[in-house]
Amino acid sequence: MNGRDVTPSLEALHQRLGVIAPVLLDEVPDASVGELLALLADAVAARLTPANVWLLATAIAGGYPTAAEVDAVRRGLELASPTTRSGACLAGVAVTAAAVRSATVTAELVDASALVDVDFCARNRHNTGIQRVVRNTVKHWNPDVALLASWSDDGTGYRRLTAAQRRLVVDWSSTLEVAAEPESDVLLIPVGITVLLPEVPAHRYIDRLVAIAQHSGNRMGLIGYDAIPLVSADFVSEDESDRFAHYLTIVKHSSVVSGISETTADEFRSFNSALAAQGLEGPRVESLLLPTVGPATTVPASQPRELPLVLMVGSVEPRKNQLGVLAAATSLWQKGLTFELFIIGSGGAVQVEELDTAIQSARRQGWAVSHGKGVPDDVLAAAYRDARVLVFPSLQEGYGLPVAEALASGIPVITSRYGSTAEIATFGGCILVDPRDDDDIARAIEEVLVDDALHARLVAETSKLSSAGWPDYAAALWTQLVTT
Repeated sequence: MNGRDVTPSLEALHQRLGVIAPVLLDEVPDASVGELLALLADAVAARLTPANVWLLATAIAGGYPTAAEVDAVRRGLELASPTTRSGACLAGVAVTAAAVRSATVTAELVDASALVDVDFCARNRHNTGIQRVVRNTVKHWNPDVALLASWSDDGTGYRRLTAAQRRLVVDWSSTLEVAAEPESDVLLIPVGITVLLPEVPAHRYIDRLVAIAQHSGNRMGLIGYDAIPLVSADFVSEDESDRFAHYLTIVKHSSVVSGISETTADEFRSFNSALAAQGLEGPRVESLLLPTVGPATTVPASQPRELPLVLMVGSVEPRKNQLGVLAAATSLWQKGLTFELFIIGSGGAVQVEELDTAIQSARRQGWAVSHGKGVPDDVLAAAYRDARVLVFPSLQEGYGLPVAEALASGIPVITSRYGSTAEIATFGGCILVDPRDDDDIARAIEEVLVDDALHARLVAETSKLSSAGWPDYAAALWTQLVTT
């Protein structure tokens, strides 16, 4: 560090210590940075709670410590003499401080009821599954009490969203274009509030989030989407299972998890039951079924199609069962039944190539099948409008958004007879099948294509669905995660 860097760095440290001083000191003196650090170290040593240690370490480093770093600071303070406490604090947070790219990071305490982590949505245009839930939920929360935040580029702490990031979160559309903006250099420090994780955080943030959940004194609330990477590891990559296992270290120290279905809530309750061996209770687990809402974009009525449309929507991966649906459809085409199969969804290169190879083989035989990847909202909405039936025989789901979207669009659904999709099916409009039985899937497709009375009954059942929408879900979720 050259001489010109010293003053700005010390000024930033002085500012950060001044921000937390009212939390830790009964009276805040007009003191130099060294004097203030000594006073804060003494105060924390006198009240050696994990929350006080985390707060002091955060302010010194200009970034959030890991759980191991919090322990290092605590032990340093326990063993240090009054004259060496400041040095013990500085040494204990050296790892975190070294990770912070800017030595001039300042800080502010979060003046809100909840700090909401929307990092992925704020950085990416991707908008399937989790992102649709997050974007449709957080935009309904009062910004005066719910502060949306993303992680700093160096991954050491939360920052306020830039204007461009906020548009990606609350004003997203498939045509939205935003220019990158420089991030804020002000670290957000939550004290005595709720930190919400409506997304599944990236792996590089997990160690610091564990420390927030375990040591900071803030409550942590999460949306629980599923435990598929562990309970059905055969459906995902080893890396995804490994990341999820580490994500569970956040869960076990959190306050509350809201499962997007009772099926998902049961998975997290099962995880809780294993924590007794560690002397932990785990979070309170609630369930709150996602709303049955159609796609946000509407499209005008179309002309009657030449062939009835069988639609499938979902990311291309083994558990979604696209190959099973294609096999079922092929058996019906071979019987002489005429219809068009439209599969919408993107995925990993290997899975997409496998599906496209099978589709090309079917097309060479003259069957009407196509695959849409990265389709815009209007194409998806038009597909729901035109479909005779949605086929969604997933092998495992946390919820199954396409099922809800189709039903809300007045489209009957063929889906799995167990798990979260069976929960949604209790509202009507569905035929339940064994997703591992291609013949059962084919039987259901044939029934809904040829039996107009059955189709009409299923359509009529969709009109009886609850009118509750995303604003209702957002309000109920806030109650679960923040106010109870």
